[in-house]
Amino acid sequence: MFVPRKVANSYREMINSIGFYPSLLSVAFLVFAIITMSVEYLAPVEQLKSFISVILVDSAENARTILSTLAGSIISLTVFSFSMVMVVLNSASASLSPRVVPGLITRKSHQMVLGFYLGSIIYSIIMLININKLDGGNTAIPSIGVLFALVFGLISLGLFVFFIHSISRAIQVDNVLNGLFSQTKREIKAIIQRQQDNPVENFPDFEQWQSISSKTEGYYKGVHTDKLCAILAEENIKVYISVNQGYFTVKGYPFLKCNKDISNNEALINKILDCFIFYIEEYISDHYRYGLTQISEIAVKAMSPGINDPGTAVKSIDMLSILLIQRLSINDINYSFKHSESGPLLYSHETSFDELLHDNFTPLRNYAKGDAYVMTNVLEAFKNILFVAHQYTDARNSLFNYLNAIVDDINEHVTNAYDRREITNMLNAITRISEEQGKELVARFEHHQK
Repeated sequence: MFVPRKVANSYREMINSIGFYPSLLSVAFLVFAIITMSVEYLAPVEQLKSFISVILVDSAENARTILSTLAGSIISLTVFSFSMVMVVLNSASASLSPRVVPGLITRKSHQMVLGFYLGSIIYSIIMLININKLDGGNTAIPSIGVLFALVFGLISLGLFVFFIHSISRAIQVDNVLNGLFSQTKREIKAIIQRQQDNPVENFPDFEQWQSISSKTEGYYKGVHTDKLCAILAEENIKVYISVNQGYFTVKGYPFLKCNKDISNNEALINKILDCFIFYIEEYISDHYRYGLTQISEIAVKAMSPGINDPGTAVKSIDMLSILLIQRLSINDINYSFKHSESGPLLYSHETSFDELLHDNFTPLRNYAKGDAYVMTNVLEAFKNILFVAHQYTDARNSLFNYLNAIVDDINEHVTNAYDRREITNMLNAITRISEEQGKELVARFEHHQK
């Protein structure tokens, strides 16, 4: 059974909403409140209540006071906590990058805390409205329910302390960078592991395959691999995704290629295209490329005149260099063996190393080209990548092509003799890794000075 794209998109928006887990927990607390009231006055529970009577409320007035106080206090905690979330999101967008906001919104720990607050409020109100007068003049007091409400209130206080600690750490740039770096590295390693477990030596000539045009405009963010591969296995066809993940496509663009001509099978084409995901937000879990982009944007933001934090820019550059070194082990063509043992059914165009250099270092190069400290560290990052990339010819060529652009920018904007001497030393270090191409860089740099 295939889920329509609109339903899948609505589901994705729902689970990535800040209110998803709070809504689930609220419903869970409501159900628990109903269960509590259902068993409150049963004989076994009454026996238990007599055994632990010392910690139970025996007065309707005290029960109302406790429940009212708990509900009002937790409402205050909830309002303050939601306000803190909004402040953090606004600060992250202004000082780091708008791209990191979706990741902060979907942080489960914060959602769980907010959900526990809402659930505790609902539970306390349900208990409050169940303090009733009985026919005999006595008052029915849900003392077990009040005890649970009190426990939830105490837990809420502990969660509030945790929330303040967590939210204050969430906005610190070092923690944001470390989180982005760790998650991106995990995604890269997962792709490397999949390709090592199912190696493919020879790839088809995709130029000879039949094109399938897109019927949707938007940012291509991913594909339901299981769903698509099941269709491909059933129809005995193979598909190649010819665009990079995250790129904007328009209707009519040759989005896919198929090893068979299915242009006359409109129903099959629609089923295949319905497996692809289009939306605006960038989640690292969709593709490691978004993690690199977010780290790069934090570096660019750090170099803006309003922030002026070159230390953060340098740390971001170092992280980018490590991630790009990891990226060297990924094939430029990705693939999936799902629902097939004979060979891949789905191929995709992995963002090339050259494209990653351009996308992540060009904004930084343009904003920091007059800062000798940052540009020296960019050269050092390239030196480190070159040290590992000795067996990857295409990657080395891409690195030196980009180094030429960096040297040209430095020549135009760095004129201080001391700064130029430091840059020359870094270029000489690159020469020790690759003598011929390194000397060309040094000559290019020194020629402009003369």
